Amino acid sequence: MTKIVFPILMLFSIAMFSQKTSTNEEKKLIPSISFNFGYQIPGGDLASRFGNNSNIGGSFWLKLPSNIIFSIDGYYLFGNELKEEATNIFDGIKNSDGNIIDKYGKFSTILLSERGYYFGIKSGKVFNIGSKNKNSGIIATFGVGFIEHHINIENDGNRTPQILDEYKKGYDKLVNGIALQQFVGYIYYGKRNLTNLVIGVEFTQGFTKSRRSYDFSIMKYDNKNRKDLYYGVKIGWLIPFLKRAPADFYYN
Repeated sequence: MTKIVFPILMLFSIAMFSQKTSTNEEKKLIPSISFNFGYQIPGGDLASRFGNNSNIGGSFWLKLPSNIIFSIDGYYLFGNELKEEATNIFDGIKNSDGNIIDKYGKFSTILLSERGYYFGIKSGKVFNIGSKNKNSGIIATFGVGFIEHHINIENDGNRTPQILDEYKKGYDKLVNGIALQQFVGYIYYGKRNLTNLVIGVEFTQGFTKSRRSYDFSIMKYDNKNRKDLYYGVKIGWLIPFLKRAPADFYYN
């Protein structure tokens, strides 16, 4: 976690204290896209199934001259840290030694990981505080979207019929549902594309439920209403669509 947070804080400092912008630049309409990376810590019901995860994705941003901002966001999430609830899903098909036997009578090699995605929309505002760059500042947004995650099951050589095809679906604990999301950070629009970025902390609350008709690991349908929480840091490289950059620049 420290290896990720430190470089993000360095980029944040560069954006805050090394800004280049126009002395005469006014608030303007700025459409842009961003390529994003995030690192998340689970909470709520999710914490008993998965550990920390990462995500990669993109956003379309529209900042109005009023500094009201809208975005459409999507990302793919992935992680390799599984908790007890996930690692015990095959207990019912293990032998007395705790192993799963494949169709050749050998020990099965099965890899488990976390996979999922999020898609949603946000709105909020850029608060220009203490900077002559009127299009940049502290950003706060609130959004709503759809989230889904499951246990990704990799069966080496597909040699274990107990977890193939429809049987596999009985173990992957696929869930999805509506999610709320909040973001607080800093957004910076500079002269060059390489210097445009958004960084901050993101909070996600997913109200999910199993979408499988039967869960083999608990031998029944899982009808629990879940609250899956994510807390994390996010950084995005912004590419604005502007006709031209200002001519006059200064250093804060």
